[in-house]
Amino acid sequence: MVLLILKVLHLLSVIVWIGVLLYMPRLLILQTEASAKTEPERSILITQYKKMSRSMWIKVGWPAAILTLIFGLGIMHPYFSSMWFWVKMVLVVVLFIYHHMIHFANKNLQRDKYTKSVKQLRNMNNAGIVFIIAIVALGVLKSSIDIVLMIGGLVVIAFLVFMGSKALLRNSSKSQ
Repeated sequence: MVLLILKVLHLLSVIVWIGVLLYMPRLLILQTEASAKTEPERSILITQYKKMSRSMWIKVGWPAAILTLIFGLGIMHPYFSSMWFWVKMVLVVVLFIYHHMIHFANKNLQRDKYTKSVKQLRNMNNAGIVFIIAIVALGVLKSSIDIVLMIGGLVVIAFLVFMGSKALLRNSSKSQ
């Protein structure tokens, strides 16, 4: 029963965290676009976007990320032997790196340092969506993914062995 309660809490915190990760880059894009506008529109918009992004990030984004991590640690022990789990963990680490990228982009914009272009921020937003889709797919398709990963791993190993042996044959024919 405790495991099920932890799963519910983990899913709820993930939903909130993902919502923030999808919305924050949009706020950063809007603030960056507002920096090109003329006064007084520029200062009004930037003030509002700063307030919204700061509040969302500190009051919702970080707490949701921390709760996701805590509850996730509480439910992960049954899955240690699954290959899909370890692939998912790599993607989760990447998602936390993405979280920190948003954090530093937001921090710069709070100080009026526009280090990223609108295009870079849009690409950052799209990358987050890809990671989120991959993590959800791995979580839902668990056992099917194990088989796909195993077959894919075997194909990659076979390909590397084939390419290695081909290179060895090429090198041995050159030396003769």
